[in-house]
Amino acid sequence: MSSDRNYEREFVRTFFTSPTAVSGENSAKMLQSAAQLRGMQAPDTWIPDNEDATAPSMRAEGVQNLVEVVSEHGADFPGEIHPRVVWHRDDPSTRYEGFKQMLEITDPENGAVEHIDGFVIPEVGDLDDWKKADEFITIIENEHGLDEGSLSMSVIIESGEAELAMSDLRAEKGKPSNNLERLFLLVDGQVDYTKDMRAMTPTGELPAWAELRHNTSRGASAAGCIAVDGPYDDI
Repeated sequence: MSSDRNYEREFVRTFFTSPTAVSGENSAKMLQSAAQLRGMQAPDTWIPDNEDATAPSMRAEGVQNLVEVVSEHGADFPGEIHPRVVWHRDDPSTRYEGFKQMLEITDPENGAVEHIDGFVIPEVGDLDDWKKADEFITIIENEHGLDEGSLSMSVIIESGEAELAMSDLRAEKGKPSNNLERLFLLVDGQVDYTKDMRAMTPTGELPAWAELRHNTSRGASAAGCIAVDGPYDDI
């Protein structure tokens, strides 16, 4: 396959996340604030986060907040918008919940999809798991009359399985059996990666994981994607 990118952006400065719902009178206030950032304060990729940043009990409300805020402010937001939904390589019910979240967010009747550039899929496993997420997005595109491949997919590398999968990505992209050419960001998720490795340091800080960073950068370069750190890392 070619390593040519299927999108215009060649560099991402930030992986800027916002909770989709918080406690209080206005549960959407963090989304509303982020949606109105401009100039150098505005991230080039904004990640409304309906996974780790949002309490499980508030995620349904978070989807509604996301739809309302993006439909109202998305046209004027200067960067790209990539919501993060729930997903887990070992839990079919969580994957199904993520599918339903994406289906609701992209419903044309809700008015947000024209401003949505793609989705961020966390906690992926091996490459077959990446293909499951890709297939769900393809189903959503067909369900809502969108062009196949019009929604990008970014994944967060938070497990040894996902790290190993990157070595096979170049060979799998472009096959007629998948739409993995939609891949955009490969994101280092070092906090959960550390948990998956059952690792720790004497000081309690995250290990440096230089190999993970190298492997993510190499995998992205070979497959025409962009490598970026998650919001709590320091590249």
